[in-house]
Amino acid sequence: MSKKKGGIFLLWIIAFGALGLSGYMFFKNELIGSSGGTSPDSGLTLVGLWDDLATNKEYAPYTTDNDWLIEFNNNQFNNSNYISVDNNNTRFKLLKEGFYKITLLLLLANLDADAIYWVQIMRNNTFDQYLARVAISANPSSSYHLIESSLYIKSTGLDNFIIRCYCIGDTSYTIANDDDFNQLSIEYNK
Repeated sequence: MSKKKGGIFLLWIIAFGALGLSGYMFFKNELIGSSGGTSPDSGLTLVGLWDDLATNKEYAPYTTDNDWLIEFNNNQFNNSNYISVDNNNTRFKLLKEGFYKITLLLLLANLDADAIYWVQIMRNNTFDQYLARVAISANPSSSYHLIESSLYIKSTGLDNFIIRCYCIGDTSYTIANDDDFNQLSIEYNK
């Protein structure tokens, strides 16, 4: 009889432990945890934020109406331990080695039918990754297109990055002047 009582006692201990752990997890995640957005435990740290993006055609070979760079203005936050920006705010260097999340919100304007638009990250003036590819139909409903894109980049701490926009079939597109739709953020994955 004592072996059965010991087994039941052990089961009671396990049950109370599980109940306590589930109560703690509910309390931590539902009552204390932040609502929406990135969790504080996600491992990402905001290191750069710009709220005004513009077209820049000053740096060769990106000097035409269908091949230009994005200029980052209205800097809301820039942690100089992680990012340095130069070339009239068109080029940035990710100073610490590791992974960075680049998020771009961009409103393109004056888009033409039957054109194809690309937004890409260039590393040391060589293609690295696409942020977006937009193919406009023959009957577009608007001459605007909103791009919302994120990607991860592994930085060595030595590379220079630019964001290039180019197009086949359109020589008049640009970034819309509405700052509510244009934003660049960079987060470091610790």
